[in-house]
Amino acid sequence: MRVYLSGPDVFFPNAIEIGRAKKEICAHFGLEGVYPLDADFSGLLQLKSMPEMGYASFRLMVKLMDSCDIIVANMTPFRGPSMDVGTAVEIGYMYGRGKPVFGYTNVVEDYARRVVPDGFTVEPFGLIDNCMVEGPVHETGAIVIRYPAPEGAIYTCLDGFTECVRQACKLMSAGPG
Repeated sequence: MRVYLSGPDVFFPNAIEIGRAKKEICAHFGLEGVYPLDADFSGLLQLKSMPEMGYASFRLMVKLMDSCDIIVANMTPFRGPSMDVGTAVEIGYMYGRGKPVFGYTNVVEDYARRVVPDGFTVEPFGLIDNCMVEGPVHETGAIVIRYPAPEGAIYTCLDGFTECVRQACKLMSAGPG
């Protein structure tokens, strides 16, 4: 089973090492981890503009997601109180394609408690993020793994990821119903 490894990890200085570690964890469970940086980006260098490069990158990620059976998404808040927006799109894409969605976060506090009051309504559902990104995990029959990463390690700790992969293997091996 091929697992698309979604998350903001690709933006980290140690992105390659994180991808390698996640793929090793997947292999331990008998899964093939597919990391976004596995894509062949060589064709992007011939493009004439940065927007064209961005759109081509989007198409590469879609191709990778289409080649996978499930997604495991890093839903840890990134650049604000919410998860990475690209990861949210990938969750929606995979859910829309009928593929199981699994997720984890290294921050355990509910989204509503992380948002700075600004006079606008915040969803009061007790979820880790907007219901539109946690909903696909729930519909898969899973829960978002909330792992309390040690201080300073919310972007490097892979314990929540490992538990999420374990949950995915258990649910996927159980089959329907």
